[in-house]
Amino acid sequence: MKKEVNTDLIFRGARLAFLFTGALLTGVVVAHGGATGVVKERMEMMKDVGDNMKQVGAMIKGQAAFDSMVIAKHAQAISDAAPQIPELFPSDSLHKPTEALPAIWEEWDQFSALSVKLGDEAKKLQETAQGRDKRAISRQFAKLGKVCSSCHTDYRKKEEK
Repeated sequence: MKKEVNTDLIFRGARLAFLFTGALLTGVVVAHGGATGVVKERMEMMKDVGDNMKQVGAMIKGQAAFDSMVIAKHAQAISDAAPQIPELFPSDSLHKPTEALPAIWEEWDQFSALSVKLGDEAKKLQETAQGRDKRAISRQFAKLGKVCSSCHTDYRKKEEK
């Protein structure tokens, strides 16, 4: 018995991840103004992670040629960055222009766990991409996007409009 897959739901989740990543990148470009030291380092690393997400999202949305091996490379870059995240948030790094919220240090274990989960989901995306199944890749990309979204919702200042 073949299980039916709701592709609309999969692609909707992938689109949400892509849109969220685009919104993050827009805010990151503006936020770097005046950043120094570890704040600048983490902003640059997060921008790199966002750039990788954006490239994968463009392929999933059909805005760029779909290449699962390129997706695997982007996923590896995210996976490689994830373990570095906690070290880029020392307790004395809440100075402007950071967008980090004090909740990071108040909920350090949960924050650190999200960086581990980011690495795990990115690694799963890398492995899934090896199989070249676009639906499976889209599903895994959506899961990865949810981790990004969760962390930004809980631990990043909301954009002022």
